[in-house]
Amino acid sequence: MARIKTNVIIAEIEATKIASLDLKAPIGVDVDLKTGELTEIVRVEPVRDPVLRKTIIPGKLINEGFLKARLLVEPEDMETIMYLPIYSVTKIDEIKPGDQVAEVSELEHISVSGLPDVVPIGQSGYKVKLLVRALLKVQITVTREEIVSLPEEENSRLPEFPSDRAIRLKETASHRRRPPSKFNSDTWNRYWAPPHR
Repeated sequence: MARIKTNVIIAEIEATKIASLDLKAPIGVDVDLKTGELTEIVRVEPVRDPVLRKTIIPGKLINEGFLKARLLVEPEDMETIMYLPIYSVTKIDEIKPGDQVAEVSELEHISVSGLPDVVPIGQSGYKVKLLVRALLKVQITVTREEIVSLPEEENSRLPEFPSDRAIRLKETASHRRRPPSKFNSDTWNRYWAPPHR
């Protein structure tokens, strides 16, 4: 039996990972204390795919990395490059150290909101902190190198057909046993009735 070494799929799952960053709001960006809305239009755009570093422990996949993004403030036309840290733990019962992991990520949602920040005692007013969150949908495929056996090829034999001679003999025998189409009682007794003892 032939045996080969190949990668076998151990698990295929979909997981959610979150990239998150808190930072000081740019000058001029405030938050409405009644509604929680920012006073300026602030947008966040990803610059490239997330960077995910993988660590495998029995039953779990740990991801550490970051998502590079651009923070835009309108109408001041301010732009800041930032890196949103990623840390996630995904439970995969079958995974173990030494397995190969492929991850394909897709950005599902990204948001920015404001929060009044704590100010030192003795100072008046408040500062604003921006909370940036990105939701990632990740397709995870886990493979493992294993030695597998190939099924033996079955001998594909053609069915045996009877020879022409056998077919002719069979047809001839069946013709001999066919009763005549026209007969009387003498003919029947002569050819087909059992002999008298």
